[in-house]
Amino acid sequence: MKRFAVHAVRSLASVALLSGMAFAQDIKHPDKPLLWKVEGKALEKPSYLFGTIHIGSEEVTNLHPEARKAFDSADAVYTEVPMDAASQLAAAAMMVRKDGRMLAESLGRALAARLDEELKAINLGLDSAALQSMPTWVVGLILPLLPDQLAGREPLDKVLWDEARKNGKKTGALETTAGQLGIFAGLAEKEQVLLLSETLRMLGKDRKEGRNSVAQLTAAYVSGDVEAVEAEMERSMGEMKEGDHKELAEKFIKRVLSDRDVTMSASIVEILGKEPGSVHFFAAGVGHFCSKTSIRSHLEKAGYKVTRIGG
Repeated sequence: MKRFAVHAVRSLASVALLSGMAFAQDIKHPDKPLLWKVEGKALEKPSYLFGTIHIGSEEVTNLHPEARKAFDSADAVYTEVPMDAASQLAAAAMMVRKDGRMLAESLGRALAARLDEELKAINLGLDSAALQSMPTWVVGLILPLLPDQLAGREPLDKVLWDEARKNGKKTGALETTAGQLGIFAGLAEKEQVLLLSETLRMLGKDRKEGRNSVAQLTAAYVSGDVEAVEAEMERSMGEMKEGDHKELAEKFIKRVLSDRDVTMSASIVEILGKEPGSVHFFAAGVGHFCSKTSIRSHLEKAGYKVTRIGG
């Protein structure tokens, strides 16, 4: 769940994560890059797949030298969704409730109280007053990333997009903002409430057990160990399925992971086919390159050779 939550948080006008760039040379970088080279078919030059994690700690945003070399060589950089100002404004428009109700009305007294309890646990100065006009799905997706937001850190994907624009590289996206966020907005209100409830349950369980799932996923990412990343994702998804709404959890996971592996792979194949003489740098959540239905596997089925770099 944590990994999925990050996709929407990053898209929603970066939700206040709009300060600073970080590729400082004196900051620790990942031990190994989650980077793959794409070759074959009619490609005149190799292109790259780069697994990201949608947070902004300095050891994440400071690229491994191999990833830096691939990024610098690229003619074009693609993130999951476009991060230009117009797209961010469009995303922000989706953050407003359209059902005429306040969040607390939708949640009911018990769940609304549980939300406030979790917000206080994150920061004593927080409460749900500022969230009342937000759709339920937005609140559920923001919660796990609030500590990162409060620290004012800009997520890796946005850092890559901004540097690409600054350096005159072509920028593009593998999905539309409306398409990605529509996965969540298209859920019935009852389903959105259940998913928020599951998020609160898992956050509470983490706190009770002295665990920080976002920190654990970050550590796995920084290690550059694909198996460790996949194991952490499997644990997180397994915990979501352990709740009282297994069927909804499975539906949600399919929509945000395997279904999007298919659509993003199709976008990559189309781009490679149209511009075989350019170097493309495709940056997407690392889960899309590590899962059993990964983008890598779809590209290999399409006839491309995909090779890990620096792993």
